[in-house]
Amino acid sequence: MHKLLFYILFPFCLKAQLAISNQITDLGLIKDAYEITGDVVLKNIGAKNIYLLRADSEYGMKIFTSKKTITPNDTALLSISFYPEYKGKFKKKIKLITNNSSNPYLIELIGNVENITLDNKQACFYFGSKIKNSIKNNNSEIVFSDQKKERDYKIPVDTSINNEEKTKIKTINNDDGSILNSKAFKPNNIVFLIDVSNSMKDSLKFPLMKKSIYYLINQLRDIDKITFVTYSDTVKLLNEAVKGSEKLQLIDVIKNLKAGGKTKGNKAIVKCQTVAQNNFIKNGNNIIFLCTDGEFGFYKKDQEQFLNSQVNGKVILTTVAFGDDKKAMDNLKRISKIGEGSFIQIKNNSSYEEKLLNEIKQRSLIKN
Repeated sequence: MHKLLFYILFPFCLKAQLAISNQITDLGLIKDAYEITGDVVLKNIGAKNIYLLRADSEYGMKIFTSKKTITPNDTALLSISFYPEYKGKFKKKIKLITNNSSNPYLIELIGNVENITLDNKQACFYFGSKIKNSIKNNNSEIVFSDQKKERDYKIPVDTSINNEEKTKIKTINNDDGSILNSKAFKPNNIVFLIDVSNSMKDSLKFPLMKKSIYYLINQLRDIDKITFVTYSDTVKLLNEAVKGSEKLQLIDVIKNLKAGGKTKGNKAIVKCQTVAQNNFIKNGNNIIFLCTDGEFGFYKKDQEQFLNSQVNGKVILTTVAFGDDKKAMDNLKRISKIGEGSFIQIKNNSSYEEKLLNEIKQRSLIKN
């Protein structure tokens, strides 16, 4: 599979409401491809809402959007994918129909495929459903075009890790082909604490969060346990200690997440500590991933309760930040230090893939 992330530069024109270039985008020479995908960012620079009505393209193209309504100064992520049917040059045209223009916005992709990979294990996940030429009414996922071919959720894996153990890990990985080889990495007890408040409805944050978690899920093993907890107006335990091998079950949980409500995080983090302790793995990696974009109320009383609840052993608290609000980022950095974890910031679609996986690698690495 060949995956290319590209952002179209926007001409800021006073008359235009949707900032998108209609230039031809050349993907260049693609040596090996099973599926070709790309992401385009749309931005509303006008004063009124823009509604994405449909996207017209040739048969076999799949076009997803993170949001069908783009409010003023907001952005939406448009994902395009197709399976190349032949080697050589290609030209793909997409016409994006909106309410603010009588003419469609044109996007054209060209490139040259040298070799087509037939192994469907290299397919990317998709975050849509089998809906033909219609729009799915969902805050986080909308499908425009045909979905004819069944696809799996697996994602190509970057096995790199930026530490002195890189050579050792690579050697052990080659023993059985797995990324988290049990000879090199401890079992993981992972609790995701996910912010589903209104602020996460920003059109880029939720898709990036989902993709980040999808990518990690793809690498987990039978010996790993995963729990999902969400918080907004209320704290909800969505599942508990599901085996990492139950990938479709885990992915369905993430797929169905929707944002909406006020943020009440302090109760959620204590709940996560309780769940983590109930499923504590002795001599394993026990970690909470706090996934949020904003300020998280983790006060002195909450900190004491969190630390005093570690009855079975230490649970690491790592913060995963979406967005770039400085005050919020500083707060999340402080929380990660209190929890003896890491601060991970995910700002765009080019940086999400390996970050959570590398955190798990570094925390669960067996050191001789």
